[in-house]
Amino acid sequence: MATRPRRQFLRGAAGFVLALPFLESLSKRSARAEPIPSPKRFVAMATKHGGVWGSHMFPNDASLTEEAAYRGRNVRRGDLVPALEGGTASLSSVLTAASSKLTPKIASKLNVLRGLDITFEIGHNGGGHLGNFAANDGGHDADKVKSSPMPTIDQVMAWSPSFYPNLDIILVRTMAIGTGVYSMLGEYGISWGWSSPQTKSGSIDALAVEHDSQNLFKKIFVPAEEEAPKRPLIVDRVMEDYKRLRNANTRLSKADRQRLDDHFDRLHELQRKLNVHVSCGDVSPPATGSMDVVDGNSSYLVDPRANAEYWSLFNDVIVAAFVCDTSRIATLEVIEQFSPFAGDWHNDIAHMADLPAQQETLRAAHQRFFENVFLDLVTKLDAVEEADGSTLLDSTLVHWNQESGAVTHFSMSQPIVTAGSAGGFFRTGSYLDYRDLNLPYDLSENPAEPDYAGLPYNQWFANVLQGMGVPPAEYQSDPDGGYGVKFVGEWMKDIYPSAVLQNMNELLPYLKA
Repeated sequence: MATRPRRQFLRGAAGFVLALPFLESLSKRSARAEPIPSPKRFVAMATKHGGVWGSHMFPNDASLTEEAAYRGRNVRRGDLVPALEGGTASLSSVLTAASSKLTPKIASKLNVLRGLDITFEIGHNGGGHLGNFAANDGGHDADKVKSSPMPTIDQVMAWSPSFYPNLDIILVRTMAIGTGVYSMLGEYGISWGWSSPQTKSGSIDALAVEHDSQNLFKKIFVPAEEEAPKRPLIVDRVMEDYKRLRNANTRLSKADRQRLDDHFDRLHELQRKLNVHVSCGDVSPPATGSMDVVDGNSSYLVDPRANAEYWSLFNDVIVAAFVCDTSRIATLEVIEQFSPFAGDWHNDIAHMADLPAQQETLRAAHQRFFENVFLDLVTKLDAVEEADGSTLLDSTLVHWNQESGAVTHFSMSQPIVTAGSAGGFFRTGSYLDYRDLNLPYDLSENPAEPDYAGLPYNQWFANVLQGMGVPPAEYQSDPDGGYGVKFVGEWMKDIYPSAVLQNMNELLPYLKA
């Protein structure tokens, strides 16, 4: 494994050591070479529900000082500058944290995007977070896209030769992580992929998630002394049987032939992992696992501190994987409420979000997630210095979105908060507003805050894929570009004219560095 000089992040909440820092003065000057460019990394954090009013979620519109005409509207941009009061820094009442965490430097590496819409009422969903709109619970027009499932963008990256041009040291293509106190909720999984990803065929299935950070650490780290010699190819042992069954047996149904292909794909991927040889240096396993936080804690669901600790332990492992370069993608399906509220969150809080007390409960919960999970990972990534003076965060795109926009079940004006520039692809430090202020729509939930039609989420997904180095040829399925099924709900056609549904591979204004 080729190593990159870098000043490693030393300790996280898990208490394990990644490596000694690079000591430039002790390196052999004559042996120096140009720094190896850092690979791109992607992290998606998805939280349930939503329903946070725009006045709580987004910065003040007074900060929007730039304006440009785009697709029949004026889009706006402003700088992200934290307001300081005592020891607290704020971009909005949700995007608030201790000033030691939300520093001007960190704020300059964030983006807050407003006015990106799923163009129909998607209802409860998991796949909508990353482009599989078919993974929803129906209602209104949402059931019309159920027959068109698609892999989520993280899985497009995971199997892209452009994102992973070399798999020699990659142990796990993508780290799918979920909440330990719940089993997978079926259609609400956020990461979906082909059952046969190498051939891009078969069914579209939700990925199983890892619940324990110690188990995940074992998957992304191999101590040098435990490296095994190359094993004989498993696939060679079964190849003849595979060919005989696949090609010669006339009784084999189409469905069984696909199952056989899926199984053989899994064998290939297993063989690849078994023959990966990599060492990250002197790394001690984490002493505490995320499930240690959950087990025996009957109050876990209403304990925001325990919720934060659970996810912080996973953040440490994500940083370790990125430092070791044994994985470059992570998805976090977060179901915790980050609130001491012990009642029916869905009906008593999310569906009552137009009431001030319930709205405050939602706002406070999202603020805790932002400070203790999102910023926790962001600051840990930014503490790892690369050889060229950039940080691990600079080569990464960390993406946080919610199941809904300002109204539960509706994903118009979906809040998106990002960190990192994906290796200099994205301009950062911006509050971006893509709404058409001449096209209001009234969902009758919060009349004091009408919202406005935005641009399709499909365009944002295409921008993310391009930012991670995946060209349109590898993901585009619609001649108008974008990613995700292009579908507009019947009662919403007037607010999404054809002009906004075309050329959706085009980079959104103010985003390109």
